[in-house]
Amino acid sequence: MKNRTLHNYFTLVSRMIIYNLRIIFANKFIWFLAGSVVFYLGLSVIYVLSNDVSAMPDLYGVFMFSGILLVFYPVVFGIQNDQDARTIEILFGIPNYRYKVWLVRIFLIFAIAFLIMLLFTFLSNILIVKFQFVYVTVQVMIPVVFLGMMAFMLSTVVRNGNGTAVIMIILGMLFLFFDEVLRKSQWNIFLNPFNPAWGVSETSWAIISLKNRIILIAGSVLCLLAGLYNLQKREKFM
Repeated sequence: MKNRTLHNYFTLVSRMIIYNLRIIFANKFIWFLAGSVVFYLGLSVIYVLSNDVSAMPDLYGVFMFSGILLVFYPVVFGIQNDQDARTIEILFGIPNYRYKVWLVRIFLIFAIAFLIMLLFTFLSNILIVKFQFVYVTVQVMIPVVFLGMMAFMLSTVVRNGNGTAVIMIILGMLFLFFDEVLRKSQWNIFLNPFNPAWGVSETSWAIISLKNRIILIAGSVLCLLAGLYNLQKREKFM
């Protein structure tokens, strides 16, 4: 009896994962994946051909933008895709099921992004400059996860992929605009831990970077909880 229960649970989980993978890789995701790969390969070739092949701060920017491209479409257009496919009616028809589906989907989105980014950093570690590629991947994924969770939260409020995309692009431009102003601040979303600010000691920069990562992780959790809470408002999605 216990083995049958475990088998049924495993079957349910595996089917849910396969279902969400089909949704994640559907529609325009392939173009964002291709864009991420082309962006990474293009700039990597430039670094290989240039004399400055040890520019870790620049590589961090390449990795981060590639990661943002990977998660952008699934988290921004996920709700709208469910609405267009009428699957959101099914999700809301089963109490609390929508939370499980979206938690699995979000986990898969960032797990896939992490694995692809791990491949990118590994290739750069081999072809461009030696570094701890796993550590760099983790550092890159923290702001990527935060921006992805923010996009997910906004998508549950706006309930339109294009509208959410416009808001995220505007917010991204604002974050970049204040990047130089917040260069020494722990509140800088695009803070590059591998590029210490001028006039800041190594110890102080390590503390600022650590606090920044803690803030981004906490913000990611809050955005996730807010997004799941917004999914309770059935009437706004039907």
